[in-house]
Amino acid sequence: MYNLGDATYKSQPKVMSPETVDAILERVLRHSQHHGLKEYEFIFHGGEPLLARPDFYAHFLAKAQKRLSPFLKLRFGLQTNATLLTKPWCQFLSQYKIRLSISLDGLPSNHDTYRQDHAGRGSYHRVEAGIRLAQQHYRYPLSLLSVINCQADAELTYSHLASLGISEIDFALPDAHHNLLPLGLSSAQELAQAPFGRWLIQVFEAWWNQPSPRPNVRLFDQIMGLIAGIDNGFEYFGQRRNEFLIVETDGSLEAVGTLKACGSGFTKAGVNIQTHEIDEALQTPLATLYQLSHQRSCQACQNCHLYAVCGGGYLPHRYSESRGFDNPSVYCQDLQMLITHIQHRLLLQLPASFRKRSGLELLPLPGALPNSTDYQADYGLQSFARN
Repeated sequence: MYNLGDATYKSQPKVMSPETVDAILERVLRHSQHHGLKEYEFIFHGGEPLLARPDFYAHFLAKAQKRLSPFLKLRFGLQTNATLLTKPWCQFLSQYKIRLSISLDGLPSNHDTYRQDHAGRGSYHRVEAGIRLAQQHYRYPLSLLSVINCQADAELTYSHLASLGISEIDFALPDAHHNLLPLGLSSAQELAQAPFGRWLIQVFEAWWNQPSPRPNVRLFDQIMGLIAGIDNGFEYFGQRRNEFLIVETDGSLEAVGTLKACGSGFTKAGVNIQTHEIDEALQTPLATLYQLSHQRSCQACQNCHLYAVCGGGYLPHRYSESRGFDNPSVYCQDLQMLITHIQHRLLLQLPASFRKRSGLELLPLPGALPNSTDYQADYGLQSFARN
């Protein structure tokens, strides 16, 4: 978000003031009581949230427990690059049961291509050291967030991440839209070949064929659930509302930070936690569109046979300067490939007679996929298809 054209962070404080924290908790309490909410989740994000001192979190958490816990079940998460993790940090995060997710983009050479410090040095080995430290001193399961590099070897990338011994991996598509190509691609023609879908299919196969125990992969779990009729999607998939807001360090209330890729100041809505209620922020046009993005997709998406699963994709990936968000996802071909592959993989395990009786049908293969016979042979599906 700091390298995609939005410069508004330069005019904001690096860390929230105590007054902003107090305002957040008061607004959350009023919002929850007004709507009868029973649970609330806070995710500490950045930048790098561990740049804030531990006393910042101690104040936030102590005040949240005192002010909110009599009325709400509270959950906390923190997304970090792990380079600043220490044993005291791990003990602190454990004490408050803060769910810890670490950003690591695959193999060392791939991670270091884009995740560098101000001196241009790659951070992989420091991140890995942070992971090992957390595995020793953090009391709860870790999760890993990995941004996809479609030019990296997919099977090697997954094998490497799985070897780290982390229980959950979440793969993220690079921030991109119709006027902003994903990092690593040089032309729209490259993107039209669905390189991310092909990459994720290879990862899916490596994961699918891995003996237990294997990590959970949230992207795959969501798609398989949706294919089975269970809407456990979040942001990328499904039909659920995205009930989520960003609070910037100056108290600004905004829609999801990835939308900053659409232009500098794009997410600014003129509302602040100090002066506005949460409902007022949720009712701003961009926040409303984000919440309802899986219901307010373009007509082409609504007419698609995959719409119940993909929900039109992630809102920021739909943007173009000419049509706003009235587009399919820039990753539409990739999502079609991946969803179709997973559906074939699941259904072809079932006897053909059972599929016929139950009315389950294989989805048609997208144009970017090879023909059905080659496809089944390439991925070892032909033996299932004969059942």
